[in-house]
Amino acid sequence: MTASTADPTPPASRQRKSTNATADGPAGPVVKGALVGVILVALNMRSSTAGVGSVLPDVTADLHWSEALASGLVVLPLLCFAALSPLAPAISRKLGMHRTVMAALAVLTVGILLRSVPGSVWIWAGTVLLGAGIAVLNVVTPVLVKRDFPHRAAVVTAAYSAVQGGTAAVATVAVAFIIGIDGGLWRAALASSVVFALAGLAYWLFLALRTSTREDHLAQPAPSNHPAPSPWRKRLAWQIAAFMSMQSTVFYVMITWLPSIEQQHGIPAVQAGLHQSLLQAATLVATVLGALLLRRGPDQRAIVVVATCVMTTGIVGLLVHPALAGLWACCVGAGGGLTLVTALSLFAMRTRTMAETGAVSAMGQSIGYLVAAAGPVLLGSLHDATGDWTGVLLILLGLLALQTLAGLRAAKPGHIWN
Repeated sequence: MTASTADPTPPASRQRKSTNATADGPAGPVVKGALVGVILVALNMRSSTAGVGSVLPDVTADLHWSEALASGLVVLPLLCFAALSPLAPAISRKLGMHRTVMAALAVLTVGILLRSVPGSVWIWAGTVLLGAGIAVLNVVTPVLVKRDFPHRAAVVTAAYSAVQGGTAAVATVAVAFIIGIDGGLWRAALASSVVFALAGLAYWLFLALRTSTREDHLAQPAPSNHPAPSPWRKRLAWQIAAFMSMQSTVFYVMITWLPSIEQQHGIPAVQAGLHQSLLQAATLVATVLGALLLRRGPDQRAIVVVATCVMTTGIVGLLVHPALAGLWACCVGAGGGLTLVTALSLFAMRTRTMAETGAVSAMGQSIGYLVAAAGPVLLGSLHDATGDWTGVLLILLGLLALQTLAGLRAAKPGHIWN
């Protein structure tokens, strides 16, 4: 039987199918279960870092660390994100997408377990490993979405961002519950997120074993004689990176220091930890809303303005009426979740191909998390010097103003490569 009789599809249609398989992702076995895979990755994007802020007071007391040093448990993963994000596209091209995700989840699992072993050295080593695993997942996930859901990228991005927020909330509650029983159990609290890593690793190991290396590589963009696109000289790419930087910095400062800010105002540690879980839960609600808003068109400027105003309300509320910290935490979480899903969606919405998405995702997350890494340390040091969180919150308001300026430019309709 000849090829023409075996496939009744007209030649032009077959050519279009082939083109779409290269540019937008295949429609065959490689992407079966793709959404489940993306969701299981999302379970691990923030669960291992979400509850760290809640245990910092116990860590500083147990290990006799300063607050600035303890903030390294939050900052070090961000530095890993910044350093390793540019390498992730090359890793995925060499290993294939499935094996890259599987390897990243394996490194993350080892890191979570190692971080919980007694001894300061193991805390830092485990934190580096889990940061390395998440760094690769951060970059590869938008590319997976672009490949497997080319016409629903914003909706799927919002879905996996919502899962991130929901899982982070669950992880934070688990950490708060465990340290509420006994603050000395903070290592066990940090280890609790390993259940998500093991679930993701098992599924992606199954996918990697089921999918041949050849099929996995065919699911990626075809090799080209042209060099990979570089976004580093593109103004719009820098505007997206600046927006990512500001929203990440404000979010991670709040995740790190919100319990400490509340405890300074007399709020019990367990209640402060629960407020942090409210912040994480609010990101879940906001990203679900983001899924609806991002479908309305290519212009996201209104989303940027509204989300930043909501975050500003939360910061101002902590300054003027900290007794309502739970409400203000919800405001920061809701606005932060909406800005996060917008920033992640821009990687795909401002590009046309998987290669472009990967390049912009790597650049945006590298710069964004490098800037964000400085936030908790510098502002924690400011608190150490002044003994007060007021200056820190005022600086966050300034960063939100910069977030608005960058976001209004990044959210305009258009593409980085016209």
